[in-house]
Formats: sequence, structure tokens, C-alpha cells
Amino acid sequence: MSLPKARRQRGFTLIELILVITILGVISVSVAQVISLSAQIYITGAERTRLVSDARFIILRLEKELRNIVPNSVSFDASLGCLTYYPIVMSGTYTADPFDDELHSVVFKMKAPASGDKLVIYPTSPQSAIDNSVDYNGYTAATDNEGNVLDHQYIIELGAVNTQSSPGKRFFVFNENPVSVCKETRPQGEALVRRDGTITGIIATNVSSWSADVITVSLRQNALVKLDLTLIGNDDEALAFSHEVHFPNVP
Repeated sequence: MSLPKARRQRGFTLIELILVITILGVISVSVAQVISLSAQIYITGAERTRLVSDARFIILRLEKELRNIVPNSVSFDASLGCLTYYPIVMSGTYTADPFDDELHSVVFKMKAPASGDKLVIYPTSPQSAIDNSVDYNGYTAATDNEGNVLDHQYIIELGAVNTQSSPGKRFFVFNENPVSVCKETRPQGEALVRRDGTITGIIATNVSSWSADVITVSLRQNALVKLDLTLIGNDDEALAFSHEVHFPNVP
């Protein structure tokens, strides 16, 4: 009777072990690089999305305000980096001779006067809006010959005799303190700062450049403001934005 032969035990050789370790190392490094690259792509995309969101907020806010300003009252000072304009407080049409210290008007949403409120007819430039304006002191309801109050018709009391007239018989009430949006250096860095009288607020940070081009073709067409804004992200990448705002220019 013969005895069974002992089976030979086999394992990894040193060369095979080194090869396995090398291959696993290469795979680990490759996976780590892929994960790192994916994370970097996500971070970059998130930062760009944030910058686009910030720019959209700034531009839409400015667009909303510029669509409700006194015609021909917007200007940009390149030396100061300031966009300046006069928002409309109230507007309407007049129904009688405007060359008086009272103005017979039709207004659908009447507002009481505030300190610094002015009334202007036919402004043709930011300076003429101030030079040709008169104080808005108050109003009384207009009545007919029988003493009945007329809907949406008022007699506006002015601080002086008005000297301007408008082909469309339009008038505008605004505050003599303009709104300005300027690029300034703040503790947060370069920022866009909005000033409205005594109220100051930062509407954008990390601003690399800011400019506006005001184009007024004629008094019979809408005006155009081209806004150019460049923001810097946390990764020092710059994103430039350009937007055109059309707004009424007919006084």
C-alpha cells in the first residue's frame, strides 16, 4: 500500500508582491487625482454660479431703479466711478397753463411732499432737472363748479412760478438728493456702494471694475445705459458682465 504524496504549498513570490503593491499604488494615485479634479471642478463651478448670481442681483436691481427715473437725469462720472440718477417720487400730467405757482394736474397715486422734493417739467439733462425745478409744497383736491371733488385731479402748490412746459404735458416729482452707485474701497475690498440721501449700503463686493455708458439718442426715443461689471471670485478668477438697460427718455 503506497502513501499519498504531500501537496506542494504555493504562495506569492517577492516579485509578484512588489508588482501588486506597485499596481495598487498607481490605481490609488489615479483615483485620488480623479477625486481631486472632480472636487476642484465642483468648487470652481459653485464659485462661478455664485458670481453669476451676485451679478444678476446687482444688474436686475439697477435695471429696476433705472426704469423709474426722471428722464435725462442719469449720468456717470468715470473719474469717481459713480452712476448718479434721480428716482421718480411721483408723476402725472397737467391740465392747465403750467406757468404759475399752482399746477392743475391728474395724478393716480398722489404723495405728500417730503423734505427736498422738487417738481420739474421737461428736463433735458441732469443739470436742467435741478436748474428748472421748483419746490413741491403740497396739494389740494380739485373740484368742479359745484364744489364736487374730481377723481384723481389735484392742484399742486409750488414754491415758485414754473418756467417750463412739456409737449406731452408731463411733470415729475423727485428728491433733490440723487441716488449714486459708486465703486469704493472698503474693509471688505473693492465694493459697489449705493447712497440714497443718508442711507448707505453695499450691494456688491470683490468688484474689479465698474463703468456705465449713458446713451441718449434724442428726446423722442428711449435712452440706453450700458452697465459693465467685473467681479473677482475667491479663486481669483475674474468674470465680466455687460448689460444694457433701456428706459424712458421722453420728458
